[in-house]
Amino acid sequence: MNTYVFDKSETDRSGTGRSETDNDAMHHHLAAMYDPFSRRRLADAHLPPDARCLVIAVGASTIATTLADLVPDGEIVATDRDPRRCPDDTRVDLRRHDIVSDPPLPGSWDLIHVRLLLGHLPQRLEVLGTLAGRLNPGGALIVEEFEGSWRHSVLATADPEADRLFAAYHDAFAAVLTAAGNDLAWSRRVHDAMLRLGLDTETQGYTRSWGGGTAGCLLPRATAGAIRNKLVEAGMSGADIDDFRELLLDPRLRIKGNLALSTLGRRPRLMSSIAGHGRGDRFIL
Repeated sequence: MNTYVFDKSETDRSGTGRSETDNDAMHHHLAAMYDPFSRRRLADAHLPPDARCLVIAVGASTIATTLADLVPDGEIVATDRDPRRCPDDTRVDLRRHDIVSDPPLPGSWDLIHVRLLLGHLPQRLEVLGTLAGRLNPGGALIVEEFEGSWRHSVLATADPEADRLFAAYHDAFAAVLTAAGNDLAWSRRVHDAMLRLGLDTETQGYTRSWGGGTAGCLLPRATAGAIRNKLVEAGMSGADIDDFRELLLDPRLRIKGNLALSTLGRRPRLMSSIAGHGRGDRFIL
């Protein structure tokens, strides 16, 4: 049975439960890296001030609070299976909810946002279809996913082992994700899937450089700690994991962050226009 990679906490060899801290840190570093890009994409949706918005798997992100600023007269519902990390904002209706197993939330939406979730779900196409069907006419669905590549990340380093360590991490992490049912090509498949649902669709990409000890390096460092045992089982040695995590703190290191693809699909206002592929078909990087 496929499971979410980060479902269960691991502990390090000393039994200190380090990975629980790593799991929390992972969500916060992810937000620091990609919230600015997600905020720009929310602005691209051109929402009316009274829009009804749903944020799925909000995590530690500021996406829901950004929407509260954009639609001061609207309704913002944010969900997560574990909402403990979610920012507290009285303008946001925060709910514990599992998009796969729980009953759907009532009503329809002017905007639905989901980041870094569907690629982990074997039911990704069914969930995407359900979400598209819950859009109001003219409503927008934003799905944001990573390109699954960490092998060629190093831009500058003083460590001759850096490329090898990133390659070892890439191979092990990709194996862990694949074994759990993740589709590493999903970020590129979202666009076509939305077109097939009749949505007017466009995709933008985002990446930038990060120095050792900053959010773009601290994210893979925390991830390697959170799933250390799984990486070892997939073939990355414990010594390499330790060296990899230490390297990511080196201020002389420069890496490129994972490319994030943000796909915005909009439901046409006229139902008669929903047939086959949507009208829009753009890619912007």
